Amino acid sequence: MSKRRRSTGGRKALEAKFWGRPPGAEAPRSIRPTPEPGALVRSLGAPPLAIDPAIAERHLVAVYEEAVKAATALAAANGLLDASAEEG
Repeated sequence: MSKRRRSTGGRKALEAKFWGRPPGAEAPRSIRPTPEPGALVRSLGAPPLAIDPAIAERHLVAVYEEAVKAATALAAANGLLDASAEEG
């Protein structure tokens, strides 16, 4: 005997309650991606993670660049990307 499934109406209401904004909350601000994701890594100086700090820095910059790409894609998918960022 199979289990009885719940109606999707109740589930959608619970999801909206969980993910939704509380009443009176202000709308999220638009997001403008940074043009230079590696600036933070370079501002901290040479990382003491490898024999050649330049290699470690290059890898850390690559990670930051990918994080910016992912965040920008999420912002664009949710309509939060700043209009000036889409032009440039």
